[in-house]
Amino acid sequence: MRRVVITGLGIISPIGNSATEVSESLRAGRSGIVFSPEYAEHGFRSQIHGQPQIVLEDHIDKRNLRFMGAGAAYNFLSMEQAIADAGLEESDVSNPRSGLITGSGGPSTANLFQAHKIVIEKGSPKRMGPFMVTRCMSSTNS
Repeated sequence: MRRVVITGLGIISPIGNSATEVSESLRAGRSGIVFSPEYAEHGFRSQIHGQPQIVLEDHIDKRNLRFMGAGAAYNFLSMEQAIADAGLEESDVSNPRSGLITGSGGPSTANLFQAHKIVIEKGSPKRMGPFMVTRCMSSTNS
């Protein structure tokens, strides 16, 4: 029988950008759910959301970030934290016996909205640019 060992943890969330911050927020009863003026502006019935408070450009090289929606970028940063927390080396991570479990609520809807807007305004999906597809795909997180 093969065994599974959890060796590292990483998290980017509305209540903190590390396991320590999230733990402190949970103990203090803090919520990351806030009013969203943008949702109100669009007339959404629900006008609250939870969004991580992190500047992605400060943490991810722009050449890599251009392929990612926000959700994929949060997962990327969480993965880096988990690998560092586990003390793993590149050879450990690239090993076929190593695995990673990641979670996300879905694609980055801001990119879906932007892609739709480009198609409506410019009349063709070809005007979206080559990186919009990867930013919109739900599977980009994996």
